[in-house]
Amino acid sequence: MIRLTLAKNVAFNIVFEKPSTANKVYLMRRLFNLKMGEGIFVTDHINEFNTILAQLESVQIKFEDEVKALILL
Repeated sequence: MIRLTLAKNVAFNIVFEKPSTANKVYLMRRLFNLKMGEGIFVTDHINEFNTILAQLESVQIKFEDEVKALILL
């Protein structure tokens, strides 16, 4: 068995998602329900945001930059 370990801030570059409807709904919910918790670094929150966006792109859902900014706000 080969095991690959990546840091969280790089892991979002590797995507293994299937473009099923259930995956799309799950990822959209994660994106729209993402909230920055108390004591969380802004960089960690933005990394999580970008991870979800990368996963959505892997299932053929892309957002314009303006929409991404509005969701983040």
